[in-house]
Amino acid sequence: MILPTGLRGQLTALAVLVIVAILAVEFVIAPLIGRYLSTEEEIFEMRQDIARYRHLLAERSALRELADKLQRNNPLAPITLSGDNPALAAADLQQRLQNAASKNGLRVLSLRIRPPGSGGNMERIAIEARLQGDIASLRDMLFELETGTPYLFLEQLNIRTYAARRRQVGTDNLDVRLELYGMRPSDDDARMPQG
Repeated sequence: MILPTGLRGQLTALAVLVIVAILAVEFVIAPLIGRYLSTEEEIFEMRQDIARYRHLLAERSALRELADKLQRNNPLAPITLSGDNPALAAADLQQRLQNAASKNGLRVLSLRIRPPGSGGNMERIAIEARLQGDIASLRDMLFELETGTPYLFLEQLNIRTYAARRRQVGTDNLDVRLELYGMRPSDDDARMPQG
């Protein structure tokens, strides 16, 4: 192959040189610059993460102390059922229902504890009860349960009337079935690792 000479040869050499330069920029220099810029961005993000982690480590002891204080003070205690486990909390709920029923003139015929249910950091403690009484007594008891503390909630309420043998003023003529529940801190929340 014979290479052109003169002006034509110089233009051909210049064209080859420009093509090689374009290819070098496109396939070598541009990827290196892109990689350098992305690495620099990653380094900047890592430095920000390290600064944030150092800040959190510096606050770790203060946050742990605050968490311990919060656990000792238990701000939810006034509104949740007492008891170190679900069985004790259910017993507390039963006692509260029995006290409210007897205070308002209702008879407790049966009580049954429902299996506890969980929802996040709280555990749902429920009981089913069957009561007998009149409408005024039932109203007063429900008002007392739902407006007092700890917070208690009425899930189901079925009321049936029955015919009394003798119609006397103040006779019990309601058969009431209800499901009452309250909340308590979950055992899983109390057993969280400290560390």
